[in-house]
Amino acid sequence: MSQKNFVELRNVTKRFGSNTVIDNINLTIPQGQMVTLLGPSGCGKTTILRLVAGLEKPSEGQIFIDGEDVTHRSIQQRDICMVFQSYALFPHMSLGDNVGYGLKMLGA
Repeated sequence: MSQKNFVELRNVTKRFGSNTVIDNINLTIPQGQMVTLLGPSGCGKTTILRLVAGLEKPSEGQIFIDGEDVTHRSIQQRDICMVFQSYALFPHMSLGDNVGYGLKMLGA
């Protein structure tokens, strides 16, 4: 029995003006697997995460979450959350509350 893919990027390209930061990437993350994106600063790691979360739209290609094409769905329709590295944390909340905030908003 094959394992279901949770996140899949198919031929995804992201450009900011004339600058191509992600060029025709294919990435598959099976359900239940943990992955690490490694690379030097500016290589596109955060851009990939922002594309999956819906904070950026791909210039080309498709993004699937749990088998559904979410390429043109809004952030709220993706049923996925992103925790930022430093800024964008609520200073009045504990670390646990900040991490759990996205789940709370989804009603989990």
